[in-house]
Amino acid sequence: MLLLARYEDAAGAGAPRTAGLRIQRQDVQGVKAVRNFVSDRLCAWGLTEVSDSLQLIASEIVTNALIHAGSDVDVRLRAFADHVRLEVRDSDSNPPVPSPLALDEEENAEAEHGRGLLIVEALAGGWHSFPNGRGKTVSLDMPIPTV
Repeated sequence: MLLLARYEDAAGAGAPRTAGLRIQRQDVQGVKAVRNFVSDRLCAWGLTEVSDSLQLIASEIVTNALIHAGSDVDVRLRAFADHVRLEVRDSDSNPPVPSPLALDEEENAEAEHGRGLLIVEALAGGWHSFPNGRGKTVSLDMPIPTV
């Protein structure tokens, strides 16, 4: 058995910058609440340069979780010195699977699901899904641009 751990210190920035939000599965305003939550937190942390991308990413992942997992969804943000981590947890243990784009325009037009994860991958550069004991967590790190 191999255990890997990665320690991520708050880099002496004082109190850790973390926040969480729970969305009820039947909440029709849940995705809007997630976008507002991400925007508000990143603004408060002085990280508006990544806000638009993370709002879109979070809304795509939460929409995916609400539709496919059919469960409540927990959203967590944590800001580090060089990146912001977004985690979305749901109770479905099946990993999310993006739908590849087809060469045939008609096939693409008829595809209903999986396109949001392509947007996530394009904006974030990569994401991960792993079991969390009661379902799965989709996680990604968004680099904070250096000035």
